[in-house]
Amino acid sequence: MAGKAEVEIARRLFEEGWSGGHVDAPLQFMTGDVVMRDVVGHPEAMRGHEAVRGFWAKAAPTLKVLPEDVYVAGSGVAVLWIAYSQVPASAAKDAGRWWCGEGMSRLEFRDGKVCLEVDYWHGAQGLCDDWKAHWEARRARPWRELGPLTGAES
Repeated sequence: MAGKAEVEIARRLFEEGWSGGHVDAPLQFMTGDVVMRDVVGHPEAMRGHEAVRGFWAKAAPTLKVLPEDVYVAGSGVAVLWIAYSQVPASAAKDAGRWWCGEGMSRLEFRDGKVCLEVDYWHGAQGLCDDWKAHWEARRARPWRELGPLTGAES
């Protein structure tokens, strides 16, 4: 049964790992043989650190995936999150702005680390000028207001 230790690992995976700004940041929270699926960006299962690293290396420097809530679910946890990724400076439109989108991840654990991560989301759902300001404004809203919208401004 998942408990407080798994909830803490899940929180750290997102706050320090996926939001850590470096391609290796999340790997410290994952088993060497981790299995990962991202239903939007990589429908086939990735297996092991090298596959995970290769998948997200390009986004790592600006990616922020911040947990909004964590639910204990049997042998694992479900994490509701919002992701931010900066539009590249070379983009013809919206350069420097931040894509944002809501999602959920299913995590399972072995020996104190994540051995399975499946990410469910629909891709970018909006844009904002400042991810940190957007995040803080979002955190200030009542939970019941967050379901039907990302809170992003176009």
